[in-house]
Amino acid sequence: MVRKHCLKSRIPFYLLPILFLLVISACTKPQISFQSVYNGDNATNVIRIDTFAVQLSTVFLDSFITSGSSAQLLGRYIDPFFGVINSRSFTDIGAPRPLPTLTSSSVYDSIQLILQINKNFYGDTTQVQRFLVSQLTQVMDYPALQNAFYNIDSIPYDPTVLGYADVKINPTAGLTSQRKGDSIKISMPYSMGQQLFGLMYRQPDTITNIATFRGYFKGLTVYPDPNYPGAMYGFKDSMVLRIYYHEPGPVTNQLTADFTIMNPSTQFNQISADRTGTPLQLLNAANPEISSRATGNQAFFQPATAVYTKLLFPTITNLLTYQDYLAVMKAELIIKPVQGTYSPLYSLPPILNLTLTNQGNTIGPILPYGNGNLTIDYLYGTNTSYSYDITTYIQNAMNQGAENNAKNGLMLVAPSATSNTSFSRIVIGDAFNNQKSNQISLQIYYASYY
Repeated sequence: MVRKHCLKSRIPFYLLPILFLLVISACTKPQISFQSVYNGDNATNVIRIDTFAVQLSTVFLDSFITSGSSAQLLGRYIDPFFGVINSRSFTDIGAPRPLPTLTSSSVYDSIQLILQINKNFYGDTTQVQRFLVSQLTQVMDYPALQNAFYNIDSIPYDPTVLGYADVKINPTAGLTSQRKGDSIKISMPYSMGQQLFGLMYRQPDTITNIATFRGYFKGLTVYPDPNYPGAMYGFKDSMVLRIYYHEPGPVTNQLTADFTIMNPSTQFNQISADRTGTPLQLLNAANPEISSRATGNQAFFQPATAVYTKLLFPTITNLLTYQDYLAVMKAELIIKPVQGTYSPLYSLPPILNLTLTNQGNTIGPILPYGNGNLTIDYLYGTNTSYSYDITTYIQNAMNQGAENNAKNGLMLVAPSATSNTSFSRIVIGDAFNNQKSNQISLQIYYASYY
């Protein structure tokens, strides 16, 4: 009992130094010494403010290059914020090189189209999806005045379905439901294989001349059945049209011949989005920019469907009117995804870059200091964010003037390596979002006289 009493009597004594430090720190502004640059030899205070609103809008940039991406994107999924997303692939097919040596004894068996997954996906992978194949009716040459294919391009094709496969894909394990391998195999018409097999046997100009064969076979398009939505999948650009045949004898010799992608640089993905019934239903080429105030105090970003987020800082020069203002010492931009808009099915981009932009929404150079890595708050979700040190940009914006800052600003972009192959997206809360934990913020530290 004596020990307990003595311990209680000493508690206030032990707390005094701690309480003293807390009071001092609470009443003192952060300080930084600028020697004699700003305020003689006196220490100059640094003030932090976050009252300058970031003006957000969602921008539609219409088209982007999808050819030569080294990936075929196939699938269809439904996103509650971005709409029904669909992607199909167009591929130029070439004859085997060298051609196999067939004899009068060689026997044709069957033909399959084989696509190998690359483990990239977006959406609900638990669903069975149906992939269809049709033949092109036009050679895959670039349209006039183009040296690439874009997400809005298409090649005419025969709507007759040559073959299809119903498959469930486990991309993280690298497996499909077809024989537990990493590929989708689609049986093609027996007659198609017979014709190609006959060409390989006779070896006329139709198959030995590259240009002639392109005009004969033209190519293939693979696309999802609209009645089987689920996810978007990535496939390697190593698709093959494989003929199976054998040489009879005492021991049957099973053989194959592969018609492969003729020119990977022309293989492209047509990506479309039906935004009916979503906050973005009015966003299109005719109406390419919508303020976040008109979309529920939210802005949207998904470069694979040509949707970008623009940021303006129209009132930042008001800081010059502060009587104690000396200079911007640091500016940190914090972007937060709106809670409830992302999940394992609709994942966030791991990296978001910032570029300069203008009134015409041109994507300019990437800020060398504007790479925002994602930090995820797995416990509560409220601190999930991307942060950027944009000190240099804000310092320059202070000198450019209010008129310039009302027109020119920043654009969120994805790293170029993933911008046209990843469907990761984000919904960003603006400064007026009804949940403070969802709001974008600009935190400025400026040097003060006082």
